[in-house]
Amino acid sequence: MGRYPRQVRDAQVKCIDCNAPVVETIEGNYACVNCGSEPLSARSEAPPSGREDAASPADD
Repeated sequence: MGRYPRQVRDAQVKCIDCNAPVVETIEGNYACVNCGSEPLSARSEAPPSGREDAASPADD
């Protein structure tokens, strides 16, 4: 990890493919510093379905 700048080494997100740090680009995207893949994508603007928010019987 010494080959990456301190800001990159302290990254909380790691690439799934190569385990290198993932950084936020100036465009607001996220990119792996090693392989260049984009392991994160923007959230969709679709409203939540409600199923995820509803408590399941197991939660009682």
